[in-house]
Amino acid sequence: MRQNKNVSDSDTKNGEQHAVAKSPQKPKTKEKKPRIETLIAEAVERKIDEVGRRLILEGKKAQKNWTKMTMKRLYSYPLLKQNVERYLLDIEDIKKEDMGKSKSIVEFYTHSGGGEKPDLEELRAAKIRLVEMKINRDRSEIAEIEAALANIKDDPYYPIIELKFFEKRGQEDIAEVLHYSTATISRQLGRLMDIVNIGLYGADALVK
Repeated sequence: MRQNKNVSDSDTKNGEQHAVAKSPQKPKTKEKKPRIETLIAEAVERKIDEVGRRLILEGKKAQKNWTKMTMKRLYSYPLLKQNVERYLLDIEDIKKEDMGKSKSIVEFYTHSGGGEKPDLEELRAAKIRLVEMKINRDRSEIAEIEAALANIKDDPYYPIIELKFFEKRGQEDIAEVLHYSTATISRQLGRLMDIVNIGLYGADALVK
């Protein structure tokens, strides 16, 4: 019995020694935690910085794309107005057209397998409707452009827009006509284009 007691005392002492030996390891875990959090915070900060730079670059690229699209639309403005006038004349011609001898109607009847002959007046109405769809499409684009241009119509430098896009004059020619330097023409054109961009595309045209 005495011997068992010695063993128990020995085990108790050993357990106490192990407990004492292990206890200094706990603070190490606490020391590592701030270090891990710091590494995570630094990684997140680097990622945010990287994303921010990318967004800025994409924003600048988008601004160039908006301006490029606006220039294309302004150049097309006079042509779109001509299209509408031509389409209206086409409708008048269709109204007078002998649909029975119309080449397009003959081709339609032939390719349809030669079944029941189509009603000529219905075909005339359908043909007119196709042209009217083109008119509505072009008029919608014209209306958008004119609404955007309304924002700069009273600007003293507005004639730059008309001379460049509607009359297709070069920058030196515009400078001579308006009695400004080419640098002034370039600077004011950029400013006007920024306003037109916002008129056409809203907040999407802004670089934040």
